[in-house]
Amino acid sequence: MSTPPTTLPKQRLIFIDLLRGLAAIWMIETHLVNSFLNDQYRSGWLYNTVSISNGFVAVCFIFCAGAGFWIAASRKVEEYKKFASPLWLYLKRLGFILAAAYWAHFPEFSFWRIIRSTPEQVLSILQCDVLHCIVYSSLIALILVLILPKKTPLVWVFGLLALCVFFATPLIWGLEIFQMMPVFPGTLFARQSISPFPLFPWSGYFFAGATVTGLFMHAKDQKQFAKWLIIASVLSPIIIFIIKDLPFQYPGWQDWWFASPGHALFRTSGIVAAFGLLYLLEGFLRRFQRVSDLLLLCGQESLFIYLLQGMLIYGTVANVGIKHFLPTIVTPFEIVILTAAIVAVCYSLAHIWHHYKEVNPARARRTLFMLSVLFLVVFFLVPAK
Repeated sequence: MSTPPTTLPKQRLIFIDLLRGLAAIWMIETHLVNSFLNDQYRSGWLYNTVSISNGFVAVCFIFCAGAGFWIAASRKVEEYKKFASPLWLYLKRLGFILAAAYWAHFPEFSFWRIIRSTPEQVLSILQCDVLHCIVYSSLIALILVLILPKKTPLVWVFGLLALCVFFATPLIWGLEIFQMMPVFPGTLFARQSISPFPLFPWSGYFFAGATVTGLFMHAKDQKQFAKWLIIASVLSPIIIFIIKDLPFQYPGWQDWWFASPGHALFRTSGIVAAFGLLYLLEGFLRRFQRVSDLLLLCGQESLFIYLLQGMLIYGTVANVGIKHFLPTIVTPFEIVILTAAIVAVCYSLAHIWHHYKEVNPARARRTLFMLSVLFLVVFFLVPAK
């Protein structure tokens, strides 16, 4: 944002929504496979391929959040720096997302029961998940936009920050975090398993998304730039896996598939390749109107779908999910059927909500506000056991 990027027409950025929509559908399949697939099918080349591909879902979500941040901030940087209304609207949205993220981990639907939570429940409530990671990464990026001079080449700052996060991950994971800080903010930095998506390495994907999008928007020939992205993303994993087997090992090599910066760069390469490929294929995909419209709407309502599919699959303190009824003896064919069914439900409800917001945005905001108030009233009225 040192030199404001040329504002692209909205249709030129549809491919980012398509990428986000693909991740939303991919996420449903991932959660179903992880939760229900029978152990007898968890082997062989097909399962291994699906399992590796599923590891890109959260990366894609967080990367696209970084891309979205860059697009919004590059257009509103002056208003952000003046603390104008777009900044406060953005902060309100982040606050809502963060509240929803913590609510999804509540063990009880009662404030009075929550405050009596055991240490294990507190750790579960405060763990850092995908939405938490996106919100806190967005706040870090926003602070940098606000405090750094206008001429600062933020695209390179974000790129350097992404690399720093990736390479610092094994070092951060080696620390006894809860001996250095309280549960919060300790859960934001604790190694995976304590928090499923801690800031290290996951925030790195956010800053990588902002970097790649910033470079893309600055590129004079975006089509050529997309091709170079694909070439670099194909070559990078080859180099990464060669380095992986060298005698010198960087910290984190013991659990390469979790903490290693090489693994983080491998995952980033995959999403960058998809970024470039979808840009080049956007026109072709638009020929398949129904498919592209489905992906586009899922991308535009990815937060809605993220929360809804979680409620349907895992349940919440307010409802029982599919996991309550289904045993873990589901076949691959049944996973396909179940995925299609949940995608259909999520798409239908997301379409209704999207249409409602378009027809009457003010009423949609009031509806969301009143539902939030109702939630808070019930949350405080439900007594302790």
